[in-house]
Amino acid sequence: MQKLICFFIVLLSLNSFSQKEKSKLEKLHESIQTSTNDSIKIVNYLRLNAYYHVRDLNKADSLLTEILKMLDTVDYDSRKHQGQIYSRRGIISRIRSNYPKSLRNYNKANKLYEQIKDTNKLITINMNIGNLYSYQYDYISADKHFKKAVNINTKPYKKQLGVSYRMLAGNFNHREIMDSAFYYLEKARVIFKETKADLEYFASNIQFVRYSLQEYHSKYPAEELDGKRTLQDLNGTYSYNDLISMAKETTRFFKKEEHKHYLTESYYDLAKINYEFKKYQLAKKYADTTILLANQIEKKHLESKTYELRSMIYEKIGKLSLALKDYKTYEKTQNDIYTDKKSKEIKEIEMANAFAKKKLKDSILFVKQKEILVLEKDKALAQNKFIGLLSIIGLVIAFFVIRILRKRWIKERKLGKLFEKKLKKSDEEISILSSDKKKLTEEVNELLTETVIHLQTKEKLANNLSKLSHEEEGVTLKGIIADLKADKLEDSKILVLKKNIETLNYDFLKSLKELHPNLTKTDIEVCSFIKIGFSRKEIASLRKTSIDAIKSTRFRLKKKLNLGADQSLDAYITSISVPQKL
Repeated sequence: MQKLICFFIVLLSLNSFSQKEKSKLEKLHESIQTSTNDSIKIVNYLRLNAYYHVRDLNKADSLLTEILKMLDTVDYDSRKHQGQIYSRRGIISRIRSNYPKSLRNYNKANKLYEQIKDTNKLITINMNIGNLYSYQYDYISADKHFKKAVNINTKPYKKQLGVSYRMLAGNFNHREIMDSAFYYLEKARVIFKETKADLEYFASNIQFVRYSLQEYHSKYPAEELDGKRTLQDLNGTYSYNDLISMAKETTRFFKKEEHKHYLTESYYDLAKINYEFKKYQLAKKYADTTILLANQIEKKHLESKTYELRSMIYEKIGKLSLALKDYKTYEKTQNDIYTDKKSKEIKEIEMANAFAKKKLKDSILFVKQKEILVLEKDKALAQNKFIGLLSIIGLVIAFFVIRILRKRWIKERKLGKLFEKKLKKSDEEISILSSDKKKLTEEVNELLTETVIHLQTKEKLANNLSKLSHEEEGVTLKGIIADLKADKLEDSKILVLKKNIETLNYDFLKSLKELHPNLTKTDIEVCSFIKIGFSRKEIASLRKTSIDAIKSTRFRLKKKLNLGADQSLDAYITSISVPQKL
């Protein structure tokens, strides 16, 4: 009863799958029928070809021939579509192991893409050509094309860059440079995750499982294999069971996507893993499936490898006649695959041999003629050689002498320039020091003058203050300012004026001292006069000094107040705000 139920479930699944496939195919044909112009129609035909490419290579190849004929009648530049057709033909020929035909198609596609300068397609075609050389075991030429695909991908096209890295990884694996293989494979996997390129990511899983198995076997002997042993590599720590799980997950993905090419590779991995794990019946089951699928899609290279694997499985389970039969099939398919390659190698050897014979014959004739000439001109040639040798020796000696002298001259020139720079810098520093000394001397002289004047007038000012306080002799603030304007100011009037200015500017002086606590009494007094609006001449009269001294004081004030050369001292002092009284 249970078997009957399972049978019906499988039948329903197959029917559902068939309906799904039919629906997809009908939609593709409908899109071709409803195409509004030639370009869209060709694009839809190419989509139909992509559908057949992973299901039936014969239909895919036949359809490409039809599309190529259609392109002869279209009214637009069809070189890009022609390139796509030749590229796909190249892939089909490569899958069928017809490498010379594949290369011819790739070269046609490459020529078209170069004409229209399609960098994207040129990247793809270089990857395909590299892959083709890899199948022919010419890993150096393959490496050249994979790296070219990477180098011209300057935009970059991220997904294609990942595919290039994946192919480079495969190339390094074939050359048994595993560090580089894992390095480029990991870079590819990161890009596929970023771009959500699931198909390419799971394709990279196939490579990862294979490389890891190789590393696993290089680390542990065959008799020590078990599911718990771990492998440390660039991607982390993996056990044998982890690799089996990854292979199964990859197989499920490609089965769901109905991608027979990668699915066939996945089944081969599962057969290989189970063979290594001594699960021979399960290994045989996967090997049978691999051979069946590989035959359907004409994947001869993988089909041949699987016959070899199944031969080993039969040997392990004691079916020696079947093992021998599979091994003979393996040898036959290998000979079929590489017949063109062997023929090409023989032709190359024959051509090389013919060329070598002709070269030898020509060289013998040349030697005989040369011997005759040598006998006739032996003496002259010997003399010429001697003279030439002397000339060469003389030139070499002259060259080295000139070189030494030139180096010495360059060195002395550099030292001279360095000395001139240092000398110039020293002159500038001396000039600055002299200027600073001069200013300092002027400031000291000014302070001395102010001190003497202050001592001389101290007693007189005291008397005048007494008079002013009782408004004796008609002394008033208004009169003092008038005398100041007339340049007839007496010491007593100066004191009255300063006292009144200090009272008037009390709030301003308070703000000034808070902002600049490093100002001297003289600085504060000059700032107070500037705030009132007195000119340089008037300030000089009040301070009993010269206008030049006031200029020097103002210059010194600007430095203390951190003002630039283009900033006005008067404007800054006027702008200082007075605190508001409550």
